[in-house]
Amino acid sequence: MILEQEIYTFAKSRNLAAGITSAEPFLELEQVLAQKNEQLKGFVEQDIQKRIYPALTMENAKSIIVFAMGYGYRKKQTRQNNPLYGEFSIAAVATDYHIILREHFQALQAYLKQKVPEIECQYFVDTGALVDRAVAVRAGLGYIGKNGCVQTKKFGSLAFLGYMLTNLPLKPKNAVTGDCGSCEQCIKNCPTGALSKNGFDMTKCISYLTQTKTALPAEVMQTMGKQIYGCDVCQVVCPKNQTALHSFTEYETSISLEQLLHCSNQWFTENIAKTAAGWRGKKVLQRNALIALGNSGTKQALPLLEKALQDKREVICATAKNAMDNLNKKSEEKSWDFGIQED
Repeated sequence: MILEQEIYTFAKSRNLAAGITSAEPFLELEQVLAQKNEQLKGFVEQDIQKRIYPALTMENAKSIIVFAMGYGYRKKQTRQNNPLYGEFSIAAVATDYHIILREHFQALQAYLKQKVPEIECQYFVDTGALVDRAVAVRAGLGYIGKNGCVQTKKFGSLAFLGYMLTNLPLKPKNAVTGDCGSCEQCIKNCPTGALSKNGFDMTKCISYLTQTKTALPAEVMQTMGKQIYGCDVCQVVCPKNQTALHSFTEYETSISLEQLLHCSNQWFTENIAKTAAGWRGKKVLQRNALIALGNSGTKQALPLLEKALQDKREVICATAKNAMDNLNKKSEEKSWDFGIQED
């Protein structure tokens, strides 16, 4: 069996999809990366040349092996109607996918080293300089859909990506042809209009907004609903994702906003830090909990927001104020009287 086929067999045995491409530069990305570099500051490598040239990461790289791993979970519909609960994306629950994918690459590296002792490898899961989606497309894993994600045959766009640079001259996989046709479900259902026929406006994307670190304007906060981290709308409504989605295991993605706001560092470490949302830290997720309270539509949120106004952290205090403004607007719409306690 040729080595490339062994790599594909290895991936299949672990319920992964795999692709292979050369380590040639991604010159076609230079212009778009230059346009978006400032927006992506804090999320990706800022040296555009490193994002284009694999050799700047690994000098003797000849090939890139790419893995796609399915999300594995879908939402359990139990707490979504509770106004004092917020939502995590299905991509950000359970064990952090970065850990799991790295373990798969570690195993692949050990396997290949048995076959080719002189092999050299470097692998990355969201930590490398290259553009993961561009690498995956060129490695034959799929095409970019209208939701901006790589549409794979095995998982639709419900997939995490990682790649391994190696000095082995492997045969590239053929590129996949395909498109979304006339379907525009992701565009029609995007809550903020981040997706449109004109492309993707990252600054409107709820997933992006939940990962920013500063206080946000009240009007922007209103668009974020009750999301604590990420957003699944464009993924869940996609017709091509339904088979994979319904094969995944149900998982509770909701969390008590009060619990998140008042949690200890130990609780956060044990319950959130080990997930894919944990990297942003407690303060950002607590900020998002306040945003969710402001959008909750219940006056039960008021005491929690009032307490947060006394927080010494500037971002938390400013967010609580804007959240109270948003909650008050909802109260005016519903003719609430905050001076009367609910029974």
